[in-house]
Amino acid sequence: MGTRQVISGAEAIRRMRLISKMKDETFTLIHFTCNRKTGVGGELRKVEHCRLRPAMPEKVTKVNPDHYLTYVISDTDEPRMCWKKLLRFVAFPPRYELLKVDWFID
Repeated sequence: MGTRQVISGAEAIRRMRLISKMKDETFTLIHFTCNRKTGVGGELRKVEHCRLRPAMPEKVTKVNPDHYLTYVISDTDEPRMCWKKLLRFVAFPPRYELLKVDWFID
């Protein structure tokens, strides 16, 4: 088995923003779940055909909205979000090869 390529968190988000501006392109992401209200989480969730959506207004949450990654599933227009730091893998067109997200590299 080969070595998995690594991408910084900042670069992953930069690429997601670029892809989301393209009309027919989407990305795939894998993140851990975490629900602060219910205390349930820790499962890996794979979400395909994503596009970023605008961030939540600051008054909607008690947490700084910059901590969230807000996205929509383009097939259904279903809005979703996850904690940015819980993002573990991303895949971009055309190959959709999973890249490991490392938040501790530049």
